[in-house]
Amino acid sequence: MIKIVGAMSVFGGLVFLGLGFIFIVAGGPDNMLIGAVCAGLGLLLFLVVYLMVRAEAKRPTLVTQNIQMSGAGEFREKAIQCPACGGSVADKDIKLIDGGLMLSCPFCGKVSALEEQPKW
Repeated sequence: MIKIVGAMSVFGGLVFLGLGFIFIVAGGPDNMLIGAVCAGLGLLLFLVVYLMVRAEAKRPTLVTQNIQMSGAGEFREKAIQCPACGGSVADKDIKLIDGGLMLSCPFCGKVSALEEQPKW
């Protein structure tokens, strides 16, 4: 609604400014007075549009987003296997060393870094 009123006000302002210019160019004291009044009305309409746009920009905008997540939402623990021999590694065989998880295989004895697989 505000956009329609603003567009009509801009159009009216242009019309009044055009009429004011025509009357001022025509000359004569009466025409100059009418031209000045028309130009003043045109500028007043532009001022109204400017104030409306400025007031609209200050109003907060409410944004609503609906997000749906798929999946069961269940946690399933995966068994960890040795990358070298494929044997099952227990939790007691995993240690935090220098900020990284290291696993030592109880079957082949290999020590390797535990890397998380991508979720996709």
